[in-house]
Amino acid sequence: MPAIEHPRLLELPERFETDMLVLRVYRAGDGVAFFDAVDEDRQELSQWLGWVDQHKSVEDSEAAVRNNAGKWITRESLILGIFSKDEKTLYGGTGFHGVDWKVPSLEIGWFLRKSARGQGVAAEAVRLCCKLAFEHIGANRVWGTVDVLNDRSWRLFERVGFTREAHLRGDCRDHHGSVRDTFAYSLLAREWPNRV
Repeated sequence: MPAIEHPRLLELPERFETDMLVLRVYRAGDGVAFFDAVDEDRQELSQWLGWVDQHKSVEDSEAAVRNNAGKWITRESLILGIFSKDEKTLYGGTGFHGVDWKVPSLEIGWFLRKSARGQGVAAEAVRLCCKLAFEHIGANRVWGTVDVLNDRSWRLFERVGFTREAHLRGDCRDHHGSVRDTFAYSLLAREWPNRV
């Protein structure tokens, strides 16, 4: 895979649709849906995600989705909303927040509201992100890390076909101040055709 010299010039689809969901770039007005998704199960989400407390109001969430939309344009990050088919409900979010255009390598992450869990929504969205990475961007590697105690997320990595590369012991201090272990996962471009 060659390095991507001018990522802002990449022509990327801004929307994917399946029988289950719509995955698309955030736009103005999505803040209400984002706030509702976070607020539905704030306590559980905040166990794993440090940014949850930054969404104290709809205005906070509206500012965040507009920020994500701007970063999509500049290719600083490629964050997408996971919406119901009618786009009235935000199931969660996913995308790439760590990008190294020289490899190219993309760090994936996601969150899902409580009422959307256990239905295959997150797996479908992550697969669509991998399609974006490998088939549209030309990435060499998609990777992510997860707290070892977050079994839903590391099992999702494995279900979608990522390989666990490492168990990093005492790797980081989480946003609650506890030192935690981390699993690192990756999926390479050469492995992607076998996962489709």
